[in-house]
Amino acid sequence: MELLDQFVAFVSAYPPALICLVLFLGAFLENLIPPIPGDSIIIFGAYLAGRGVLNPAEAFLSTWIGSFSGCMLVYAVGYRKGRAFFVARSARVFSPERFALAERWFDRYGGKLIVFNRFLPGVRCVIGISAGISHVKPVRMALYVALGTLVWNGILVYSGILVGSNWKLILQILKTYNRVMMVLLILAAGVGAAFWYRRQRRASKGAEAEKESDHEDRRVDGRRLG
Repeated sequence: MELLDQFVAFVSAYPPALICLVLFLGAFLENLIPPIPGDSIIIFGAYLAGRGVLNPAEAFLSTWIGSFSGCMLVYAVGYRKGRAFFVARSARVFSPERFALAERWFDRYGGKLIVFNRFLPGVRCVIGISAGISHVKPVRMALYVALGTLVWNGILVYSGILVGSNWKLILQILKTYNRVMMVLLILAAGVGAAFWYRRQRRASKGAEAEKESDHEDRRVDGRRLG
């Protein structure tokens, strides 16, 4: 705990504007570079607010604007560049099949997927890009992202301030939450892929049966004419 107090004292020596800039960049870059622990940065910002280094409004606004701006940036890239831009650079990560699946999600869930993607670890960047490729209207996208980041960042900031010196407890809870959500997402993706494969197989068999039936009808007609 003494080490943490020393770090807080070190951070406190800097102007609040500079601390807010660092918090903004952390929340912003998480959308571009997913390994950056954006949620942990948000919670630490809230902890600093609880210690009096920042006021709660500064901690919230700096991280909220960062999260909003980062998500809108990846959306804009997807909107302007399209699917081919990402497939050409990394066909494994951005395969046509994955984009087709994302587009089906948007057709089915629409804005709900964008609003709640903040609650889904590991897919925030992909959702933003897919929304751009699917040409979700910019104003509608901005409203969805603003609402989603408002709720999620608000929960994190409030939790960080609420627990005070026990902010590491929130990080542990968040870590467990992320693991559970990732498992559920993998299971959901597996079930979805299985249903899709089964449907495609049935459609293929139906097409083959229909083709065989047409071929047989032609043979029968040929015999009659003969």
